Amino acid sequence: MRRVFLGTAAILALAFVLNACSNDDTGPSAGVAVVSGFVKDAKNRMPLSGVLVEGKAGTTVTAQATTDDQGRFELRFNVDSAMTAKISIRNVTGYRDTIDISISVTPNEAVLRDIDLNPKSQVIGGGGSTSGLAQTFAFLGADPMQVSVYGVGGQETAVLGFEARDSLGLPVDAAHAVQITFSLQGGPNGGEYLSPTTITTNAVGRAFIAFNSGTRSGVVQVVATATVAGRVITSSPVRVVINAGFADQAHFTIAAERRNFPTWGVAGNRNKIGVIVGDRYSNPVVVNTAVYFRSSAGVIQPTVFTNIDGLGSADLISGNPLPMGQYAAQQYGTGYHYVAARTIGQGGVPVEDSILVLWSAHAEIKNVTPLTFNIANGGSQDFTFNVSDFNGNPLAAGTTIRVVASVPPPPDPNTPVNQVQLAFGNQGTIALNDILFRGAGVTDFSFRLSDGTPNIDRPTPTSVSITVAGPNGNAYYTLDGIVQ
Repeated sequence: MRRVFLGTAAILALAFVLNACSNDDTGPSAGVAVVSGFVKDAKNRMPLSGVLVEGKAGTTVTAQATTDDQGRFELRFNVDSAMTAKISIRNVTGYRDTIDISISVTPNEAVLRDIDLNPKSQVIGGGGSTSGLAQTFAFLGADPMQVSVYGVGGQETAVLGFEARDSLGLPVDAAHAVQITFSLQGGPNGGEYLSPTTITTNAVGRAFIAFNSGTRSGVVQVVATATVAGRVITSSPVRVVINAGFADQAHFTIAAERRNFPTWGVAGNRNKIGVIVGDRYSNPVVVNTAVYFRSSAGVIQPTVFTNIDGLGSADLISGNPLPMGQYAAQQYGTGYHYVAARTIGQGGVPVEDSILVLWSAHAEIKNVTPLTFNIANGGSQDFTFNVSDFNGNPLAAGTTIRVVASVPPPPDPNTPVNQVQLAFGNQGTIALNDILFRGAGVTDFSFRLSDGTPNIDRPTPTSVSITVAGPNGNAYYTLDGIVQ
């Protein structure tokens, strides 16, 4: 992307906003280019009649028109090719003169333009119709307010407009023009700069400069300063945002809302796969950087565009093919597969990463050992069991596993009750996190059942229930025995 330097004359040409007119009573004739529109008061939008509008196309073709009571004018140029016409208005009583306005004209075509005129300041006691001295600066806006880091192919230059105003709030005239100095405050210090840094206001009190981005993203403030009659005038800081640069591999992240996705055998479930994309300065990449996704199982939305924070996400949708056989991650087996995300970095270099996702199936309780028990008075028994899906893989986050032991009430309420104690998890419950791989505390569990009343030596029927509930469904297992 080429760097942009705007000189004073070029920026002044950008300063005039000409609004499209809505009426055109007379179309162009053969070899005639028509420029028509309305001349209005810029503040109250009232039409101005009797205004002399002059035009010159090329070096020789001229046209004149005087606005009617509706403020309408029409200039007709006899031209045989496309050229640039200069439109001007001079010596309008009570209004500031306009400088030349450039308009492209073409034979047999009409151009519709409105022209707004700014009234001159009326300073009490000034003895005339000129403005007073500049007292404040008004920010007219920036086009655009956000630019891209240099060299990423986006908009790198913004045009900023300021207006010097007198004590009545009206723009200063040419006789009271001020020289404004512009400076940058803060910013990422990536080589951003202003052009020009010093400029004198035009006949309507305005000054326009160009802000050019550097190689780093961030927020920079532009300040306008001038000295008028020994008094320093300073504008409020204007914020301009520099968006970031190319994606960088070291700052590219992919993540899944659920790495353990409880969806085996169910079509249409969605799992959000997100990316965080930064540039080499660890700033978010330029807004709307495209990131492409692919998955070896199910279906995934193909393309997302990053936001101002460098974030984007796509939905992984469950369906065929299931992550098994050739569609599974071979080193992990059935249920596991990869989702990959890819974008382009500086110089066309790919920036990509992938994440392993598990599709877990319905909950099962298996391999309970031992299947029954007879615990001696004062003794205990250890048990092991497995909770997983039918592929032996862990269940999803939000799954709870609960183990409870119970004894029947005695037939005689006065008879002492033989108590049992069970040690498992937190008060008999374990909750699973978002875990991919099997192992102790994930798929393999144990608990201990003990006689809680050694002073009572009497066989007591005892029942132990194992309950699983969560996103993978529910499962239930019961084993019975005796505690002495």
